[in-house]
Amino acid sequence: MKPRKDLTKATKMSPRETLMSALMKKRLYDSKEVCELLGISLQTLRRAIALKKITTVRLGHFLRIPASEVERLVQGEEVLLNVKEAAELLSISEGAIRTLINDGKIRAFRFALKGAWRIAKSEVEQIAQKGISQ
Repeated sequence: MKPRKDLTKATKMSPRETLMSALMKKRLYDSKEVCELLGISLQTLRRAIALKKITTVRLGHFLRIPASEVERLVQGEEVLLNVKEAAELLSISEGAIRTLINDGKIRAFRFALKGAWRIAKSEVEQIAQKGISQ
């Protein structure tokens, strides 16, 4: 058997960077690998998959996440704001944000049944430019 190379010494990368670079060479990832890359729990990943926020591929009875989806998530393509942050950007109260969400004027979602609302930053910026339609 050949001795394993220690990639962290050769490239001077942190262990996390080494793991990420090695995993990014794959085409499909399992749940554990994605959780390590994103720094989230398995439960959070499962919620995101159930809410169709993460695209998956079924191989037999296994779910895999494509490399393109992992790259999108690692790069942070979509920035999510909570109610307080959205209220600060729009200069309105948190209650007003919740009312707009309930009225369907702002698209938002929750990862859990009673979890905090998450709003895409692009959605908030669009409302800031156009104003809130009555």
